[in-house]
Amino acid sequence: MTQLTPQALLAIAHQRRQAGDLLAAENFSNMVLEKHPDYREAWLFKAQLAELGGKAEELAAALAKVERHSLGASAAYLTDMGNLYRSQRQHAEAGKAYRRAVETQPDYAQGWNNLGVNAHERGDNATAEAAYLQAMALAPDLALAHNNYAALRHLAGDLNAASQHYRLAIELDPGYAVAWKNYGSILQEQGRYAEAMHAYDQAVRHRLHYADAISGSLYMRLNLLEWDGLSQQLGSLSTALQHDKTARISPFVHMAVDSNPATQQQISQRWASHYTPQPLPGRAVTPGKRIRLGYVGADFFAHATSWLTAGLFAGHDRTRFEVWGYDYGLDDNSAVRGQISNSFDHFAQVHTLDAEQLAQRLRDDEIDILIDLKGWTRNSRSQVMAWRPAPVQVHYLAYPGTLGANWCDYLIADKRVIPPGAEQYYNEAVIRLPHCYQINARLANASPAPGRQAVGLPETGFVFCCFNQHYKLLPAMFDLWMQLLQQVPGSVLWLLATSPHNCERLRQEAHKRGVAADRLVFAPPLAQGEHLARLALADLALDTLPCNAHTTASDALWAGVPLLTCVADSFASRVAASCLQAIGLPELVTTSLPTYQALARQLATEPGQLAALRARLADNRENWPLFDSQASIAALERAYEAIWARQLAGLPPAGFDLP
Repeated sequence: MTQLTPQALLAIAHQRRQAGDLLAAENFSNMVLEKHPDYREAWLFKAQLAELGGKAEELAAALAKVERHSLGASAAYLTDMGNLYRSQRQHAEAGKAYRRAVETQPDYAQGWNNLGVNAHERGDNATAEAAYLQAMALAPDLALAHNNYAALRHLAGDLNAASQHYRLAIELDPGYAVAWKNYGSILQEQGRYAEAMHAYDQAVRHRLHYADAISGSLYMRLNLLEWDGLSQQLGSLSTALQHDKTARISPFVHMAVDSNPATQQQISQRWASHYTPQPLPGRAVTPGKRIRLGYVGADFFAHATSWLTAGLFAGHDRTRFEVWGYDYGLDDNSAVRGQISNSFDHFAQVHTLDAEQLAQRLRDDEIDILIDLKGWTRNSRSQVMAWRPAPVQVHYLAYPGTLGANWCDYLIADKRVIPPGAEQYYNEAVIRLPHCYQINARLANASPAPGRQAVGLPETGFVFCCFNQHYKLLPAMFDLWMQLLQQVPGSVLWLLATSPHNCERLRQEAHKRGVAADRLVFAPPLAQGEHLARLALADLALDTLPCNAHTTASDALWAGVPLLTCVADSFASRVAASCLQAIGLPELVTTSLPTYQALARQLATEPGQLAALRARLADNRENWPLFDSQASIAALERAYEAIWARQLAGLPPAGFDLP
């Protein structure tokens, strides 16, 4: 009987792996190594099998053998070795392997591409760009390199170059699901939602259980109000997440359709697990000096977060705190931007820095407490905390949920958004402020109120309103609102006008439910002061579920309009309730949609009850905590001092409630 060569045995092992029979594959590779213990391709295969099976100890042992036998190996072997190191997040070793590969074979485009990917993941964008350019020069038809270079340009904000290379990748490989998904994200960022939805759907067509693409398509459908098939798509997303336990989807998108805090935590943990850089060296902390606060974000312009935080930074006690701002967003040259930037002791525009460079900047500036103002929202760089640039790291305000990371120490909340006993769903230690976690240091005062006719409202009739973004409007809530319009003769629903397409879609959905299209009135975007003035014309603001009004909740209350909300279990579904509690209107917080609907109908048909609520709101606005920005700032400062004292004492982060 002819004895099989080691090459033939290893070929059979590869076939068995391809068929999913990992045990047989390992047996054939062992047969090779029993007689040829120095056969390096067999050790490489063993290491790949161990990585595939999640066997960390076996992988480490096999990888040591792979390294030991790598002298004189081919570029392909060295690249595969680098891939194994990279799979274990050993980026320095991976980089050495890839570098050896391209030194062994300078025209090996795949090696250059992988060198770029590894550098990209380490935040070394200069090396990554040079490597990708070299790969594309050597192999212009290598779709992978075009996609990866596009991702790098996308990260740098160069959307034109990113779009060009994503399209090239797709032209070279029309079935390249990742490139389709990435191209969808560019289109989404440009506000081209219908095209983005098509790109995401193409990605799913070529990779059935592609959770990130399903999530992207779902979010586009929510933004476009394309509700047909929404429940099926939610089911597909759930299946995809179960199919691949490592799949990552945007926690922000998931928050719009789910109110289970345990599920939200799992989604955030998957997202955060992608960021595992080497922490920067620690530094000694010094007692007895002003605490250096570093606020990091991208919304220091005419943006919803700025309406809330505008007075926060200037309001800090400069005898106790030194206040630094780091902006990686846009300068819109607005008055708000100027006022905010001037309210810091030091304010830096850092949009040209990548996450690692920003972390190093924070470390060099010796920030004591880093306060991330973005969370997993659009254009986030919350991952800067993964480098551990500051001794204490805090997540606050913009993102209503956990980051799911072990590198963020504290989350600022209150007892309504995170009730006692719910701390288990938050990776951070929870700090509860005494009243509402949301600060309302407002810049904008309302302009003179317009007449109803000037804003398109009928002269008579009850005005329900909801100025939440359209992705928060789900079919079940819209059903309920249409029933309210039918139950309250002459009433209208006043909504935000985001685009002609969306206005028409909502009119169509109203017609399907037996409501005349003219019962919906649409409000175009206005400057904040003008918006608050017109908002006062509404009779009752209606909240959404599972993602509540946040800034729009306090907008309505500031404008003197009662807000009706319904709570669920997640942070995002309890924000409006927190605002209502902090302004003394707890009776407007409901716990079921039937109760919500009944109370809305009651308030719309009993003018005396609504008038009494409006009068209380007008009085409480001046006297209750929601709009007492100085009290909110003082509470935050007490929290900062408490967590800094723990740091100075060498104690780990621990949650607490401020009295």
